[in-house]
Amino acid sequence: MKYFAMIDGTRQGPFTLDELHSAGVTPETYVWCKGMDDWEKAEDVADICRFYRQRIFNLMHPSSATPETSEEESSAESDEDPYVNFPLQFRSFVRQAGADPEIKESEPDTSHRPTSLIPLSVALLVLCCPLTGFIALYYAIMSRRAWNEAHRSTQDHTKDLYTDSERQAFSRKAHEYARLARMWCGITFFFGFFMAAIVSRFFS
Repeated sequence: MKYFAMIDGTRQGPFTLDELHSAGVTPETYVWCKGMDDWEKAEDVADICRFYRQRIFNLMHPSSATPETSEEESSAESDEDPYVNFPLQFRSFVRQAGADPEIKESEPDTSHRPTSLIPLSVALLVLCCPLTGFIALYYAIMSRRAWNEAHRSTQDHTKDLYTDSERQAFSRKAHEYARLARMWCGITFFFGFFMAAIVSRFFS
């Protein structure tokens, strides 16, 4: 299947799916191929969206890519566009913002105790939304328990209770629980703000 594209006000093509990106086709570009009733945006064409989703998936999971394309296409695409790992719809915005194209997952510093969110989650539970506030409080308590468990030094004061790797695992779990507690605190605050706005509007 080959597509024509409206680029800079002129019809160009035909292009194969592999050639669309290098031709300058974006999600907002209008395209047409045989069998289509009219020109449509590339992001609305199922075959194009499916192709790019699979391509991004293969780049993010090299071991899942087919042997014929996993290494060659990944390296070629990386040379063409350093922002290839970003979703297609947002790539132009990220490029214009000048963001670092390297996607890095930051690891928490497990040598420090995560911030206790128990007081905040209790306040949000009472003042905002009890249901989501309870979830936030649960994760805050689990975070403290995991951290305390990681730093129990000895058993019967004679031997270590956990190995270093087990302590590290508890510390990571404490930070993960703290992250979930922060997320649910945010959700609870949002619900509280939303409900307050509805109530104030109802009584105004």
